[in-house]
Amino acid sequence: MKLYRLSIAAHSRALDGGYGLLFDGRWNTAGHAVTYMASVPSLCLLEKLVHVEDPVLLPDLDIIVYDVPDDWSITRIEPDDLPPAWTEDEALTQSIGDEWHEARQSPLLSVPSAIIAVAGAEDRNFVVNHSHERAGDITIESVTPFRFDPRLL
Repeated sequence: MKLYRLSIAAHSRALDGGYGLLFDGRWNTAGHAVTYMASVPSLCLLEKLVHVEDPVLLPDLDIIVYDVPDDWSITRIEPDDLPPAWTEDEALTQSIGDEWHEARQSPLLSVPSAIIAVAGAEDRNFVVNHSHERAGDITIESVTPFRFDPRLL
């Protein structure tokens, strides 16, 4: 399976969950070694775009393509599995993600995007659990410089 991530170029080859150790995310609290990815490059773009406050300050970015082993166990959460206001309750999703991370039952958590929360959609976010014994099996297929189309900004 291919997964994608839009990253600051200086950190594009880092695949250790360092960001999750330092910062809260939608599906984790700081202190959990996770990396966020998406099923399609366009979702990476949207997920990054919602956090852009000033386009002038955007650092150089890369789009990274990962190869995830086909035999990986994936824990999947659908919007229907969550309370109606889950997109506004980060404490709830962080609790779910932290519990998944600490259980170490699967190396990958498949979650709906809070931007496009459509049940059954194939556009999904994925969270890699770097504490899982198989996390090191994921490989980088390619790293390509990325520039936002100015019409989006």
